[in-house]
Amino acid sequence: MSTTERPDSWAITSPRSDRVKRIAALSGRSARRKQGRFRVEGPQAVRSLLQHSAPLVRELYVTADGASAHPDILELADAHAIRPRDVDPSILRAMTRGEEDGAAASMAAPQGVLAVADLPSPSLRAVLDALPDGPVTALVLHGIQDPGNAGTLIRAADASGARVVLATTGTVDLYSPKVVRSATGSLFHLPVVAGIAPEELAPALHGAGISVLATSGYADHDLFATELPERAAWVMGNEAHGLPQEVLDAADLAVRIPLAGDAESLNVAIAATVCLFETLRRR
Repeated sequence: MSTTERPDSWAITSPRSDRVKRIAALSGRSARRKQGRFRVEGPQAVRSLLQHSAPLVRELYVTADGASAHPDILELADAHAIRPRDVDPSILRAMTRGEEDGAAASMAAPQGVLAVADLPSPSLRAVLDALPDGPVTALVLHGIQDPGNAGTLIRAADASGARVVLATTGTVDLYSPKVVRSATGSLFHLPVVAGIAPEELAPALHGAGISVLATSGYADHDLFATELPERAAWVMGNEAHGLPQEVLDAADLAVRIPLAGDAESLNVAIAATVCLFETLRRR
């Protein structure tokens, strides 16, 4: 059996086909950039993609079990004139194997549903200009390296009503499969802008009337006892090193999260969740 297929070939019968290899390669950042696409695995993420960003979808693959368990995904695809391809589970598993940021990555099974989508490229100015007047919360990922943390941060931002997620250069690729899986669909629920130069961040936020808020264990202000601005961007730093001193110095407000027990600090995703939901509670 040939391991290659014509570009217009509909059936995929070999896990070693060129199409399968191309999709598997999307585990790597360089392949995502070269192809201008990324991979979305699992019914929840694919459902959100179809509901909120259907124009990005280029390919949709579904196993028989996936189609039976998630008929709503087929209905969404049909509503957007997207034709799903029926594939064997072995094909889907092969599509999720590859190299992710230099390390082997493989998913046991993406629950019968997988999509390939165009990488979005919204501009920071356009996203900030589109924000409504009045109270606004934004989340900024500054040098976050762990894909699981990045996805969880996006999910927390979505759940707490944040209107945008921003990421500076040096942050993990937000369209890597691990981040997309961890975000469980939230990546498609609100605008996400990545690759922002750190020196451009504060001026852009201030231009939109948004204050820059930071967290530090040494800050003078207690999160729960300090007045928070109505338009605020919480900046969360690297898991190991936190925020650089220059970012803390440039922040409009730095707060500490009071800890009652003996733990020295909080995981960045937990700290962000506390700050985001305290902001929501105030409103």
